[in-house]
Amino acid sequence: MPGLRDLVQEIHRRSMWQVLLIYVGGSWVVWEAIEGISSTAGLPDWVPGAALILILIGLPIVVATAFVHERPVAVENEGLVDGIADEVIAVSGEAVSQAAIEKSASGTPGPFNIRNATLVSVSLAAGVFIVMNTGIWPVGGGAEVEVEVAEGRGAASVVVLPFDNIGGREDVSYLSEGITEQITAQLAKVPELKVISRTSSQTVAGYNLTIPEIADSLGVEHVVEGSVQLFEDQIRVTAQLIHAETDEHLWADSYDGRLQDLFALQEDIAIQVASALTSAVGGVREISSGSRTEEPVAYEAYLIGKSQLHSRSTADMLAAIESFERSIAQDPGYAPAYAGLAMAHSLLIGYGHPELNGYELYGRAMAMANRAIELDVNFGEAYAARGYLTTRALGPAEPIEADFQRALELSPNSADAHGWYSHFLVRERRYDEAAEEAGKSIDIDPLHPGKRYGAALDAIGANRYDVVVQESQRAVGLEPTLTVPYFLLGLANLLEGRPDECLSVLGDLSPGVRAMCHHSRGDESQAMQLVDSLKGTLSSTDTPVNNAEMILYRDIAMFYAWIGELDQALDWLERAVSWSHNAVEFRILGSGIFERALQDQSFRSGLERIQALARQRLLQASG
Repeated sequence: MPGLRDLVQEIHRRSMWQVLLIYVGGSWVVWEAIEGISSTAGLPDWVPGAALILILIGLPIVVATAFVHERPVAVENEGLVDGIADEVIAVSGEAVSQAAIEKSASGTPGPFNIRNATLVSVSLAAGVFIVMNTGIWPVGGGAEVEVEVAEGRGAASVVVLPFDNIGGREDVSYLSEGITEQITAQLAKVPELKVISRTSSQTVAGYNLTIPEIADSLGVEHVVEGSVQLFEDQIRVTAQLIHAETDEHLWADSYDGRLQDLFALQEDIAIQVASALTSAVGGVREISSGSRTEEPVAYEAYLIGKSQLHSRSTADMLAAIESFERSIAQDPGYAPAYAGLAMAHSLLIGYGHPELNGYELYGRAMAMANRAIELDVNFGEAYAARGYLTTRALGPAEPIEADFQRALELSPNSADAHGWYSHFLVRERRYDEAAEEAGKSIDIDPLHPGKRYGAALDAIGANRYDVVVQESQRAVGLEPTLTVPYFLLGLANLLEGRPDECLSVLGDLSPGVRAMCHHSRGDESQAMQLVDSLKGTLSSTDTPVNNAEMILYRDIAMFYAWIGELDQALDWLERAVSWSHNAVEFRILGSGIFERALQDQSFRSGLERIQALARQRLLQASG
């Protein structure tokens, strides 16, 4: 038949076989999906037939469209900005893959008719989903969902993206933030789950990424997203669970209630998501309600404090303290606010407070941590904060380890608890265990620079300088304005015998470390000029008057220990410790900077005397 033969030739000339294959393949996937879930999800009997009709209707549309468009046309796609590749990919393999970035940035050239076939196939799937979510087929409602666990991961994994605040009312923005925070916190209690920290979820949400790209960037299989809408005193929360690789909606539901029912709504959502996620890994541990407040102002202040605490800057930690104190003023029995205060004061011991010395900060932090535990014996953050405090205070090992074990039992997905436990393990010279805990902390919060340079500082204490370089560079990639990673990079280069690289990395930063580098190069006069300059900036007193001066005393002590003038090193170290027990971080003391000094018995005896005096002051500060 000439007519049929001509048609076949024309189809071949216009590359329509590819179109038909794509369409048939896409349709088959949709059909198989519908057939597969019909019996388990409760679809009406007519749904498969309706889907088949849609597929058949789409076939002539695709053929006609492909017939018209003969020539290939490049697909334009603005995609992702180059900055994402610089800021995220450079961090590590845990971030967005290079292939994903390139694909999003350049688009995928190809025939216009092939694109149309693909779009029609996708549209069919979308049409089915719309039907399912308009009440014809109800999704969710507590239905049990089977979730496959990806090979090689060993557990279900999820990130809760920031919930949308529909309406954009700033006065109730804390509701959407609170929903996100609390669902994340509730899911984090389930040991079978890997739950990404809110810090990283907020970071990645700021990029224009697809669901699969978000999952790749954070190393998870599933994504929870949703929205919050307020109508006078009524609240509506929608949530959905998505399998990232397939972009399949596994579960969805909406909740309506009064504003005062907010906590119950949060818990209900968390339990249903956890149930869906953990069905494949052997069940769900019961999620307890935990501490709550019925005071909206107290809750809002607490959420603001948590957000401020995430940044780890001195200014934001001071602001977080004010927020937590406002929360406690509204509800004196609210345990999370006390734990927040404990964490903020604990962190300031290392970061520095403009007025309070390390001993005062320790006393306040310990009091807040103990109070939080008194109010709620099942609040993991409080145990983690107390463990962190006593680790830095060189307290006895047994109660510290007990605090961290309890913290991780209650909050197995706490990036802070894992990271701080790592610090303790380095102190105890359990380096392999420390590296494992540091890895867990980063795995949970991969886009937080503080977790990166925390791991680098641990590696300094373990003399693993390749890790110091790696994690410091990743921290800088995430936040270029940070100075601590450069300090660590300089130390790593110095300790590996590369003083020139050390100077290049530091630039004008860390004059004490630069002095050590100059001395290692044989330029002793330049080294002493830097040290004399440091001394010239100190006040006329014999002890530090603020945290900034304490750092200068510390740097001078490190320099003298490095060059072997041990009496001078002890003298300057004792002065530094008069301001803070953490003047010379224990991981720095355990590094190669003090290796030669610690081989000297007289120096070791002097160091023990200084540490004993510090512990006495800590006991006084804690009452």
